[in-house]
Amino acid sequence: MMNVTFLKKYLVILALVLFSANILAQGYTPMRGGAIEAKAVNDNGFCFGCYNGSLDPLIDSNLNNYVSMGSFVTLSGGNGISVKDKNHNYPAGTITGFNIDLGGGLITASLLSSLRISTYKDGVLQESTTSTSLLSVPAFAGNKSRIFLHFRTNKSFNEVRLYQKNAISIFTAMNVYYAFAFDPKKMPEDNNNICDDIISGSGVDNNVSGSSSFIAPLSYVFNKQNISDGDKNSFGTIMLPLGVAGSYSVGLLDTNQTYPAGNRAGFVISPDDEGKLLSAEFLKNITIETYLYGQLQDSENLLNGGGIINIKVLGFGTGKQKVSLNTTKPFNEIRLKVTQTLGVNLGALKVYYAFEEPVGCDCDDKIQTSVSAIAGNLQTGINWTSGQGLFGILFSKMINPEAIVDANKENYATATIPAASFLSLFSAYATVNTNSIQPANTFAGFTIDKAANLAGVSFLELVTVTLYRDNVQTDVFTGSGSLISGNLITSNSNKFYVGGKSTKPFNRMKITFYSGSGIRFPQTYNIYNAFASKDDDNDGVPNCYDLCPNGNDSIDNNGNGIPDCAEGCSALNDKSQALDTDGDGVPDACDMDSDNDGIPDALEDVNKNGFYEDDDNEGDQNFISVLGDSVPNYRDLDSDNDGILDLFEAGIPMSVLNTIDKDKNGIIDSDISVGTNGIADILETSPDSGVMKYKLKDTDGDGVPDYMDLKSNSFDFDLHKIGKENLDPLFGGFINLIKDNDKDGIMDQIDTDIVNRGAPGSPLSPYSLQGRVGFSNVEPEVIKDDKIYPNPVKSGDVLNIETKNPEGKTTYYIYSAQGQLVKSDSFVGKIQVSTASLVAGFYIVKLQTGESVKSYKIIVK
Repeated sequence: MMNVTFLKKYLVILALVLFSANILAQGYTPMRGGAIEAKAVNDNGFCFGCYNGSLDPLIDSNLNNYVSMGSFVTLSGGNGISVKDKNHNYPAGTITGFNIDLGGGLITASLLSSLRISTYKDGVLQESTTSTSLLSVPAFAGNKSRIFLHFRTNKSFNEVRLYQKNAISIFTAMNVYYAFAFDPKKMPEDNNNICDDIISGSGVDNNVSGSSSFIAPLSYVFNKQNISDGDKNSFGTIMLPLGVAGSYSVGLLDTNQTYPAGNRAGFVISPDDEGKLLSAEFLKNITIETYLYGQLQDSENLLNGGGIINIKVLGFGTGKQKVSLNTTKPFNEIRLKVTQTLGVNLGALKVYYAFEEPVGCDCDDKIQTSVSAIAGNLQTGINWTSGQGLFGILFSKMINPEAIVDANKENYATATIPAASFLSLFSAYATVNTNSIQPANTFAGFTIDKAANLAGVSFLELVTVTLYRDNVQTDVFTGSGSLISGNLITSNSNKFYVGGKSTKPFNRMKITFYSGSGIRFPQTYNIYNAFASKDDDNDGVPNCYDLCPNGNDSIDNNGNGIPDCAEGCSALNDKSQALDTDGDGVPDACDMDSDNDGIPDALEDVNKNGFYEDDDNEGDQNFISVLGDSVPNYRDLDSDNDGILDLFEAGIPMSVLNTIDKDKNGIIDSDISVGTNGIADILETSPDSGVMKYKLKDTDGDGVPDYMDLKSNSFDFDLHKIGKENLDPLFGGFINLIKDNDKDGIMDQIDTDIVNRGAPGSPLSPYSLQGRVGFSNVEPEVIKDDKIYPNPVKSGDVLNIETKNPEGKTTYYIYSAQGQLVKSDSFVGKIQVSTASLVAGFYIVKLQTGESVKSYKIIVK
């Protein structure tokens, strides 16, 4: 069931989303559209004769076409590409660069040293990268990887250039897709406080890198796409078949958002053979690195002795481990690097996914005599808990065993076993009882550390955890067999977990330490706690984090940290999961009307290819070669730049427009209910149906709706009909001087608010204000919201429901997040509903009065 901790985190997500519209911006924003100019250049300016093809693919709306640098004639001084914004200056601090690939080639250090990015302002050089300052993601890319070349500027600019300075044969295969520029201060930060928050979804690119051209042909990643697919059980495999010195890594880059400092970040991995522990040799060769826009932020080797890297058990009953570091700086890319030692065959490593989470992500599962979720005590007796031995020297001993179950989780018992000799048969042990029977599929064990420096993990073979039901043994977990370990190294200590997943009910657990035959010195261990984490549905997720008691918590396609089975929308598309353009509480990826212009995003996908970012076609190619204003239709409030906003060309009648957009700014007002799909309920046949009450207005019936038609009546330019012919110097019917300060798709020449989205008082369409079939019975009072309060409501309190139809009979239906009907009843006017039977989480309340159905989201805490 959904717990209160998660509910608080969910509320944080909602708060972030609701405030995102005005303060956040898209990252890695392409420089494209009619205001952008591309040309071939060399160090002396124009590169005459070095390239005869079109450079339009660099700046058009299609982000997947490119210009091949192999088609350039190589000049001794080097040549390259310029992308210039004719109407906008980018401030100092902007991140700019190019998105490129090498087809089937490899990005190498020598190649990067041959490239240079320079910025210009009005034709005057501002800054240039050096061979060491040009940043990329990744630094060395595997086959067929598109990468971002980064450059953080210190001066303002309006032009960015990519030069090739030295003749390198592999350079002939390089493809350049687009230039980009964005303000890093406006990038959204994922600070949702969700545990095991997978890094995946739209905008997350995976990459592969190698330290040299020598290791790359020998090592490779099989099924690398699985690392970012949103499935926590699928994996890619790093293959290291030969003992050649070098390194190889996999990484994930998030182009939509950054992740904060102070959290844990890392990967879930396992040995290729799930039946064994990762060897010490493998562990010491693992490094985790984080990057921000190509700049290294944090880097920690697993066995560096600094207590920074964490390993934590995951997937009870498997060999999965979470390896992570505690971040000190924000980042948007994370890499897992394996360095292979000369002559050592490391074999293969499974990599499941990358994640980030707060450092306090631990279940309350300790077994203590008091102040604990699980009550228990120490089982005494010679067979259950050993004593202090002979003189405390010759035999194994257990000191202060009661500390294992006291209320202070930092207290510990100490077990000492003698050096290897004839005494090695002796052992130290302690046993803990639980006051209640723990079910099968419970992960049970102890939190311990090795008092001496941790040199490896081989000592785990000397530890055994045994489960009992009273005096009857039920399970045995050993280091050489089924013992699962975690947290091999944690912050400021060497604490780690040992234990296993129970196959039968139990109420007693024993830990035993043995002396190995090869150990020449006494060994000391500290035992802090015993724990038992339940997993009722046996999906590998403990109850304290399980959001889908009967579902699969491991699938999170959109990567927002909430499993698909626990949220209403898990859409995966090229719209952002992190941004909420219209600020209605629904992220763009799940919003069917991302800009609240009354036209569903699916209809604004005019080329019908299922992608939204490439629909940007303002203008007429009879007048300009590159169409668009850099804002795709689904976020554009004036998709044809004719001066009439899309909301007013959609075909919605005046009586409804007066109600839903009182200030006539082209955005449906925030007090109009949009349900859970982001479309205003009043415009749908029923709330959240996704079916519109009206057809898009097409005045002349030419198949082009008015919001995309420069001549809606086939004869007159719409721009001229509203008296704005002075904004059309080309006489093409569109505003072509593209200046758009707030990036809402409304050109500054007619935008009455160039800071915030929308333009209050915008001119209405002369064609689309007549009444429409489907709206004839709609009056302003019908669209007023009903009242459901308080929201959030505390479980057990009364939920009040009031309808704006006080005389007719209304039926309410309450559905869980999984779509199950949990409560319903009929009433007239007002009703009080008990929430005593509702567990913490979010629910959908549907109110049906006659044929009218409205949906509302409530939260129970």
